[in-house]
Amino acid sequence: MPNAIHELRGNPGKRPLNKHEPKPERKMPRMPDLVKSDERAKKHWKRLAPMLLRMKCLTEADAIALANLCLDMSTLEQAQEKLQKTGLLVKTDKTGAVHQNPLLRLIAETSTRVSRGLREFGMTPSSRARIVVPHAHDPNNRWAKLMEAS
Repeated sequence: MPNAIHELRGNPGKRPLNKHEPKPERKMPRMPDLVKSDERAKKHWKRLAPMLLRMKCLTEADAIALANLCLDMSTLEQAQEKLQKTGLLVKTDKTGAVHQNPLLRLIAETSTRVSRGLREFGMTPSSRARIVVPHAHDPNNRWAKLMEAS
């Protein structure tokens, strides 16, 4: 966990903090080619990246993590659209047996990855609720001091 988060949440375990933690520059990372080649993922990048910058949760080092999130969101959308067309149950060609659509498993696994990615960037209510941001005009505001220092 980054030192800034330990500072905000406290360090009840009293574990030593990494005094030499890397501090990548907070700026828009370059969109990877794989995202550029997937129109859905590209749309998600263009929506999420500016939001994450405003939240001060995006750095130049986060391109791969954000790309994975956007690509997973694209996969999830495509699988859900295909499921709407094919239905929850499908018949096998050979025996005609009816069983659960394999897309349901893909959707469940991808939903888990999307949720994990959203939490990594503080984009779920519960992940944001763990961080308390005091008012910026408070001269004793540890959060503002941390943000200025980074």
